[in-house]
Amino acid sequence: MHSAGDMTGAEIMRVVRDEARNRGDNITILEFSPAIELLLDEDGKCAGAILFNMETREYSIVKAKAVVISTGGFGRLHIKGFATTNHYGATMDGVVMAYRAGVANKLLASTQYHPTGVAYPEQNVGLLITEKVRGLGAHVLNIKGEQFCFPLEPRDVESAELIQEAMAKGLGIITPTGRVGLWLDSPMIEALHGPGSVRKELPAKFIQFERHGIDISKDPMLVYPTLHYQNGGICVNGNSETTLPGLYAAGEAIGGVHGENRLMGNSLQDIITFGRRAGKNAAAYVNGGVEVKKLTLNHVVKFEKELADAGIENPQIAPILLPDYSTDEVAANRWPEAVSQRA
Repeated sequence: MHSAGDMTGAEIMRVVRDEARNRGDNITILEFSPAIELLLDEDGKCAGAILFNMETREYSIVKAKAVVISTGGFGRLHIKGFATTNHYGATMDGVVMAYRAGVANKLLASTQYHPTGVAYPEQNVGLLITEKVRGLGAHVLNIKGEQFCFPLEPRDVESAELIQEAMAKGLGIITPTGRVGLWLDSPMIEALHGPGSVRKELPAKFIQFERHGIDISKDPMLVYPTLHYQNGGICVNGNSETTLPGLYAAGEAIGGVHGENRLMGNSLQDIITFGRRAGKNAAAYVNGGVEVKKLTLNHVVKFEKELADAGIENPQIAPILLPDYSTDEVAANRWPEAVSQRA
């Protein structure tokens, strides 16, 4: 397992972005243009997608001989009302689009909570506090300052113990914004490893708290379990192929690589290993001489009919490109809601 301080994910993404942009002659990058529907051809092969430009609000069609879904997980659906470490677009859209196109999924009930997500300040809520903090000697403490669990249990065990301590036993701390949290004793790292060790070992976290006037080398962090990883997802085989010809998937959008749980760092298998397999096998499929025929949305028509036959009215519109965090008061002042209310 590789790491880069306490900002491994950011470094992985920086390298991927740089590589894509440095090979600009072969790669066209479309930003702010998420896919909203897969396209199939009349033979039933995956043949591209419909994109939605979030700036111009225009739709466009991208025809493709192969498609790779790597849209991430479902943290922004806020299962059970929990905060999440995930980016704002993590609303399981890739799984939904693949399902509408007839691709099965597995283990969707498997939701992994990271034991230590930020509970305060509000601007950082859900932010992942890496296990490295506990590995360096920081302990999770209740409101009495008591250590109540072994700090390096598997994530599901650790998260369950934190939730039980804070909620069932009532030994959590109420944050200034009304959330429940527990102390993560980061100053202990300084006591164990010497002055300056927190800033040295955890530079990103130090800065993220310092912005809000909190020095985590002197004051403990307030944390609580946070939605972190979707272990379930799109069914693929060992080559990252789905059952739909021409459609591949990788990353958190796929399911079953780790079963219903995973250890820290193993997400890189989904991302790196299966990402590479998806790319190589998609390229091999295209180079095999596949021909894309007339594009259709017949699978969407079929799906809509199934909804109607099942008596499902006004279902949730998906994909949910970005979740709506507005309050009722803000929503009431929007167009056309505000106009209809005034009328």
